Amino acid sequence: MKYILTQQMAWKNWVTPSIGRKTAIHRWYMFPHSFTGDLVHALINEWGIDNHDCILDPFSGAGTTLLAAKEVNVPSHGYDLSPLAVLATNTKTANYSVSRVGSVWRLLERRLKDRIKIPVRRSYPELVQKALPGGRLEALHSIATHIEKANCSSLERDFFRLALISIIPRFSYAVANGGWLRWLNKGEHADKVPVYFKRQVELMLADVDNTKSKSENSWKARIADARAIPATNDTFSAVITSPPYPNRHDYTRVFGVELMFMFHDWEANRDLRYQTFHSHPEARPNRPKAKDYNPPKALETTVRHVSDNRIRVMLYGYFLDMYLGLREVVRVCQSGAKVALVLGNARYDGHTVLVDEITAEIGEQAGLSCKEIRAVRWRGNSAQQMGQYGRIASRESVVIFENS
Repeated sequence: MKYILTQQMAWKNWVTPSIGRKTAIHRWYMFPHSFTGDLVHALINEWGIDNHDCILDPFSGAGTTLLAAKEVNVPSHGYDLSPLAVLATNTKTANYSVSRVGSVWRLLERRLKDRIKIPVRRSYPELVQKALPGGRLEALHSIATHIEKANCSSLERDFFRLALISIIPRFSYAVANGGWLRWLNKGEHADKVPVYFKRQVELMLADVDNTKSKSENSWKARIADARAIPATNDTFSAVITSPPYPNRHDYTRVFGVELMFMFHDWEANRDLRYQTFHSHPEARPNRPKAKDYNPPKALETTVRHVSDNRIRVMLYGYFLDMYLGLREVVRVCQSGAKVALVLGNARYDGHTVLVDEITAEIGEQAGLSCKEIRAVRWRGNSAQQMGQYGRIASRESVVIFENS
């Protein structure tokens, strides 16, 4: 099956997080492989979306789609299985009283200056203890406890919780390295925790102060599975999202320290790992049934070249999950709704997995019509693949559908 394949290399910087890390509010928290608000704005303009529409992001991540939609007053709802993603999204899209948040901050800052330390009575998972030695965990825990005890709303509390989570990588011995954690004997000293927390809070306060709040419409994320979206039929008029790439990156490990510091014990984090989209080998999700799904021939051909059975299982599971997610998109979207998926192709055993083209075929199985595969960037393959098979770039694309 052939699809219209175009190039839009002017968008190449819009499918990486680099611009977002310098943009007000977006920069509060970013995930790897995040796209930017510029991409969302471009699609909103291209499709003629306005404040009478509602955009869906079933993989809300750090909230780029919802926040960018809010910037142009277009309602948007998001879903994600990760509580860290939902916290980041809702904190970044909330409307704040600058004076109120500033007042809470002054009280918190006073306590930090008084160096009131709170004993750690919670039993943190071993990963967190190992990653934050030398008083680092105690310093972070102390601030977290002050935040929980602050006289403020849950929305304001989440503002400071996100600020605290965002500085953890500066102190952690467990450093994100692709899809895994790499252990390094370095990190800022424990006495710098209040310094970086203050710096992050004041950056966030400055962003809020300089950003005009829009409260006419709704921007909200909640914990939910993209394969079973808790929304009624015909709710949304557009979708802008980026499902996980099938690159073996496991965000429950990459962000394991943050997740288990703020949200989960070890068992809950493992359960989240199992239930996530099948983009890494350890996923073993409890899925809805997919009686009408047929794996595309292009997938079958590709998988035959993969020597590792775990990767073969992962790829079959990934595209089954893609079908289930797109089937839900068809259900919850209005007829004629536009759908954009940011996707990255992958390589295993020297063979390219054409994620965008296979997804285009799967989308049509689910009931969508693929209008275009828009190539926006070429990225290098992994060091391991490069060493064995040479440098062969993989395409990142925006796959555009219409709900028929």
